[in-house]
Amino acid sequence: MLLLMAGCTTNPPIKEAKGLQENIAVTDDGEVTFKIFNTANVPAERVDAVKKELTQAYNEIRQTIKTDYTPSKRINIHLLEGSEVSWGFKADIKLYGVRNGKDPLVHELTHTLLGYGVNNDSTRGYLTQEGLAVYMENRFGKQKSPVHKVMKLFLNLGKAIPLNKLIDLDNDDRLFSPAIIGPDGFAIQVMSYYHAASFVTYLIDTYGLDNFEKIYNKPMLSEKFAEVYGKNVDELEGEWLSYIDKNYNEPEMEEKMKIENFYSLLSSIDSIDEQIFQR
Repeated sequence: MLLLMAGCTTNPPIKEAKGLQENIAVTDDGEVTFKIFNTANVPAERVDAVKKELTQAYNEIRQTIKTDYTPSKRINIHLLEGSEVSWGFKADIKLYGVRNGKDPLVHELTHTLLGYGVNNDSTRGYLTQEGLAVYMENRFGKQKSPVHKVMKLFLNLGKAIPLNKLIDLDNDDRLFSPAIIGPDGFAIQVMSYYHAASFVTYLIDTYGLDNFEKIYNKPMLSEKFAEVYGKNVDELEGEWLSYIDKNYNEPEMEEKMKIENFYSLLSSIDSIDEQIFQR
């Protein structure tokens, strides 16, 4: 799965298993202790790399924006075998792909440290939370993603999901967390993550982190847009899409080859119900 599909926070945490190799990392400020469970038996040097990345990412994330969320004092990091989607919870993060350095640690840690919804749920939508997690992963993590270039591809295909649908709390589960992940569900979910990441990156680069901080994980985003940016949803969407259209090209072949499951996504887009893209 693409790293963009990581991040929902509704599953229960993983229970600790006896006999697992344990490692501890403590943040520089002493506020959070990370307990690492090496279930996948990755080499010791990779575990050490994870510990270093955790403490560095903690500093970067906590300095990026301030929220009213207080993270857990102890966060369990589960290094797991396989290629499933990584997840970030209140006090547990499960990471796949650690052995080959393809885990989205910064993405998941962003959710865990800054909060998600009211109580690690989707009651405040997904757009700002997933958008910022990808933004942080692109800045400080290993799993880089050319979000603006992929967004340009969607525009060229005439497959842009309207922003008002992406922030609609009555329907956004269908986009960001579809109940059935077949080819259509996979494509819709990944596209939604790309839209969120591109839009949030645009907002931060154009209007600054201070303004974005005021809308992160907030309810009633359309009202927040007007309050913070002085523009409605359609105006901000128009600015963003115009910026992408004028300043970016589609990903080059080499970039496409580096995006996991890119061609699976591309082959599934035409099968998506056209109503998703209608305004």
